[in-house]
Amino acid sequence: MKIVHLTYPVKENILSSKIVLALGFFDGVHLGHQRLVRRAKEIAEQKNLPLVVMTFDRHPKEIYEDKKNFKYLETLEEKADKMTELGVDYLAVMPFTKKFSSIGAQDFVDNVIVKLNADTVVAGFDYTYGPKEIANMEHLPDFAKGRFDIVMMPKQIFEGKKIGSTEIRQAIKDGKMELAYELMGHHYVMSGTIGHGKRNGHKLGFPTANLIWAEHKVIPKIGVYATKTEIDGKWYESMTSVGYNVTIGQPDKIYIESNLFDFNQDVYGKPMKIKWYKYTRGEVKFDSLDELKDQLMKDKTEIKAYFDQEVAN
Repeated sequence: MKIVHLTYPVKENILSSKIVLALGFFDGVHLGHQRLVRRAKEIAEQKNLPLVVMTFDRHPKEIYEDKKNFKYLETLEEKADKMTELGVDYLAVMPFTKKFSSIGAQDFVDNVIVKLNADTVVAGFDYTYGPKEIANMEHLPDFAKGRFDIVMMPKQIFEGKKIGSTEIRQAIKDGKMELAYELMGHHYVMSGTIGHGKRNGHKLGFPTANLIWAEHKVIPKIGVYATKTEIDGKWYESMTSVGYNVTIGQPDKIYIESNLFDFNQDVYGKPMKIKWYKYTRGEVKFDSLDELKDQLMKDKTEIKAYFDQEVAN
């Protein structure tokens, strides 16, 4: 899959051929997004056309609602990985600027969709491309003027509730990683690099890889988790702490530290991914390092037993 960075108005077609164009922000590439992209892929294969997914470089709420500290489920790179798995040919990224946010619905259709040479547009029932009272899926045929086909995907439901990125973000913030998995269809992943910590874990016999992550990512609830951690292309069962290191007197900064089972290598500076499975306990301030070490041993035993019962994925 190729990532293409667009500018507005689109001046050139990505391809000389017609395309099937899937529209959405796709944060988290959850079950609803996957169904939409798979439907677009089916149409692309039927018509023998490439599939292009168009997204934005930032969430529109950052501009419309002035949310400077908006938290995301995925970085662009993580989103691209998911789109590759779904068989997308091109991921087109449009900068969402203040100027872009003010364009009209007809301008969006004429200068984005048509310029991208769309044969068919696939989008969710709630997709908007301007003021939602006008620039919605109900009115898209009026702006399309017969120049491309339109496929609207209905609301996606899980246990009576809409499958949405907002609901998934809240589940992760609440430590409900199993719910997040059910809504996303895959485990929540945080990626970054391994940074230098205080080496307190090493002193206790539980060396940790300290994740340096993108600041705009959703951070799971403070506590200890059953996780899997990837280093050098291999996944290891692990226990991961999200916390302030209160026992050892570091109460001001959040750390994400993974203790990888059956692993003992010097990996500072390497890429790292954490896949989140289950919240196991909250952060506790212990009276001594010995008490903390005893608890870590219990955590490891509990988490290893959890993975022994789980289907590997």
